[in-house]
Amino acid sequence: MKHRVRAATLAAAALALAACSTTAPTASGGGGGDDVTTGNGVTDDAITIGMLTDLSGPFAAGAAVQVTETQAYWDQVNADGGVCDRDVTVDVQDHGYDPQRAVTLYRSMAPDVIALQQVLGGPTSAAVLPLAEQDSVYVGGVGWAGSALAYENNQLPGASYAIQGANAVDYLVDELGVAEGSSIGVVYFTGDYGGDALAGAEHAADERGLQVVAQEITSQTTDLSAQASALAQAGVAGVVLAAAPTQLASLAGVLSAQGADVPIIGMNPTFNPSLLGTPAADALLANVYSITAESPYDNPDSAGVQAANELYASADPQGALGWEVPLAYVQAELLKQALDGACEAGDLTPEGVVAAFRDGGTVDTQGVLPDDLDFSELGQSPTTTVFISRVSNEAEAGLELLDQISGPSAESFSYGS
Repeated sequence: MKHRVRAATLAAAALALAACSTTAPTASGGGGGDDVTTGNGVTDDAITIGMLTDLSGPFAAGAAVQVTETQAYWDQVNADGGVCDRDVTVDVQDHGYDPQRAVTLYRSMAPDVIALQQVLGGPTSAAVLPLAEQDSVYVGGVGWAGSALAYENNQLPGASYAIQGANAVDYLVDELGVAEGSSIGVVYFTGDYGGDALAGAEHAADERGLQVVAQEITSQTTDLSAQASALAQAGVAGVVLAAAPTQLASLAGVLSAQGADVPIIGMNPTFNPSLLGTPAADALLANVYSITAESPYDNPDSAGVQAANELYASADPQGALGWEVPLAYVQAELLKQALDGACEAGDLTPEGVVAAFRDGGTVDTQGVLPDDLDFSELGQSPTTTVFISRVSNEAEAGLELLDQISGPSAESFSYGS
């Protein structure tokens, strides 16, 4: 599935960033009348960026929301004058959560884009990032797998999955009453996404004196009866889940049916508000929490989230809601600031975009992401702070924001050198 969209800029969060990429440069007129070197994806009147997303796989519902918000963002940018006196075009491609398809699409797309705003998914981004690094192409929005942090050209939108997993365990102990010496379950997708979340949860479990009962699954595992039974038999006091909405509904429903009344904390992509219309709704409302790198949809105290929500409402008044709305907005805003930085530096090439984001230092996203973002240290999560929400049928998009947290185990976690 392919969408070609023209886009534009929102007046929202003040971010300081830059990104990078490779091309045979040419000189052309740029912003403010200065000469700007240009490369792949840039003509005298247009800039093309790419999205490799999942419109037909396990994250399709949320991905569709992100595409709508992304298109609306860049449409507004273009209406406000574009970037570097050029309109921005978005090339959206569907990889279906298939790494090989993602690689094929990237190779066909790379010569014609200056940057990738998003490669959705851990396994797909793991397949694409080495190729994009060779091409010096900025890649944002790859999910939050820690493996992406090793790439100079990647900008992770908030805390990594390991940081999320560690914070989940800290929250189980500090706020939900899981006692030292207890066992907790970790149910996780095989691959970079689940593996990273498991690493953070195991680190925190060691720090907090807990035992981990690990259950590995794949995205094709839609009935988690066996995993729920194993966790119930082990007497776990809580569960950390790194999977997708389908797996969350199954796990919560089966645990509830088995009488296991324990909290479940899902990582960033596990919850979708459509789950509240399923038979698992009561179990979700009773026991499920969500940790996200970005603010959930329902956050009246964040100017950035409100700007994102208003833009989405104008683009699709009847559209599905979710945390994906502010996420897509801030991904676009991060890339916009990198493109602006590259223009100001006179280097509107893939490499120039990467350089702009890396030179930007700390970032302010007006509450969409935590305030302490710092992209200067390659290989480490840009923050240890996450948003913790509870599933609620009273909150818009199904998540009631409880707090921003940075637990002791999250703060002590470090990726190897």
